[in-house]
Amino acid sequence: MTTPAIYMVDPDEPLDWSDLDGPVPADAAGLSYDAIHAARVLLDEGSHRAEAARWQGKQHPVCPTCRTAGDGGKFTCSCSQTPTAGTPAAPTVEPYRDFWAARPQLQHIHDFARARRAAPWAALGVTLTRLVTSVPPFVVLPPIVGGHASLNTFVALVGGSGAGKGAAESAAADAIDFGELDVSSLGSGEGIAHLFMSRNRKGDLTQHTESALLSVPEIDSLTALGSRTGATLMPELRKAWSGERLGFGYADPAKRLPVPSHKYRLCLVAGVQPGRAGGLLGESDGGTPQRFIWLPATDPIAPDEAPVAPAPWKWKLPTWPLGESGTGRVVLPVCEEAQRVIIGVRLAQLRGQVTALDGHALLARLKVAAALALLDNRAEVSAADWELSEVVATVSQRTRNEVVAELERVESVRNRRRGEAEADRAVIVDERTEEETVKRVARTLVRKLTGAGDWIAHSKLRRDLANRSRSYFDAAIDRLLDAGQIDVETVATDTMGRDVDGRRYRVASGGVR
Repeated sequence: MTTPAIYMVDPDEPLDWSDLDGPVPADAAGLSYDAIHAARVLLDEGSHRAEAARWQGKQHPVCPTCRTAGDGGKFTCSCSQTPTAGTPAAPTVEPYRDFWAARPQLQHIHDFARARRAAPWAALGVTLTRLVTSVPPFVVLPPIVGGHASLNTFVALVGGSGAGKGAAESAAADAIDFGELDVSSLGSGEGIAHLFMSRNRKGDLTQHTESALLSVPEIDSLTALGSRTGATLMPELRKAWSGERLGFGYADPAKRLPVPSHKYRLCLVAGVQPGRAGGLLGESDGGTPQRFIWLPATDPIAPDEAPVAPAPWKWKLPTWPLGESGTGRVVLPVCEEAQRVIIGVRLAQLRGQVTALDGHALLARLKVAAALALLDNRAEVSAADWELSEVVATVSQRTRNEVVAELERVESVRNRRRGEAEADRAVIVDERTEEETVKRVARTLVRKLTGAGDWIAHSKLRRDLANRSRSYFDAAIDRLLDAGQIDVETVATDTMGRDVDGRRYRVASGGVR
């Protein structure tokens, strides 16, 4: 294995951002997803190549003998190398430090996450879902494209097994107090309506809950439920993200639990292991993955010494603008900068110029901008909110790209192993086929020699075989000779007295054994 491309950097050259968004280099395939993510984060905004390379090289040292990348500051190969003691200190450069310092609430989330040994980005994502869950469902975004848009937010926390998705959820719950929230697990698509509606004994329909926060520890359970035959989960989740009407039109009216549009609040936090995200990303045609904000559950530059946790922040609902006449909906004003970008991308969508994974990206970003405004106790999306949401969208896009690249890497390895296994099976099949053919030809030769009752020349015996069997003649003769079933004799002249240099065969004098 050659030295992974991640380490092959020039400390004196400025960073080329374009090399961070593509697929993982083939020579880095031995690294884990978290190691690759760490390298990219360290090479992100504000970081210097030399510092990033030094830290990443210490964290994942490459054995000078076999060139295998280690982990945790130690060599993982069997070569007689002395492991590097301990885990190296992370670099001091803080990517996106301007984002975290932009507002006291953001800095609070960042510092609280670091104090609790959780990933700041993951803690931010959970915080935004908890905030939106606390906002009444009648608060909506304006109909810039189509109808009113819901604030309902889905977040994917990305990291390997044990990366700290649960730690981020716990830290976010303690960092900012949004009051009592109903956190539920996820069942079937039919069960989503039950989170909000029920029928009493008389059959009357009542809404018992307005807001719910769904927590899915592993994306496998979500995609497994969604992949069942006749499953309705994914379509219902997509409708819920948009605030559309939920429920199904059963023939029996007593089973119907319709949830009116924009009369409920539903947010979702899902843990995603990159190598197992294929089920979710496979829903891109339906628009499911692009409805998520993808944030890393790892913190590559976590400090050795955790800061002191700040006191929990008490959040209060802002003062709402007047509701719309007739619907009572409160529409959050959105700045012209955001509207201009959204309309421009919508035109590109109408013209077929946007890829499937980008279908709902801007609405997801607008929801983040609205959540950041509400976190700042304001009921309008300003240009500053829109600008900050771009940072979150950038991190989300990079994280999702890394997941896609990891899936491609895993699939490549799987295909290679599958191909090797199929090649091995093909060799075995060929060998067994050849073995059976040689046995068949050997039986034919014995039958011909037995029928002749005398010597048969090599050339005649071979010529008497079918064309398809002649290529196996020598192997069959060798097998019969080894088994002692035939005799061989070298002859100098043929039956006509002509000089030849050949062989002839007959059934062994002792008979076929």
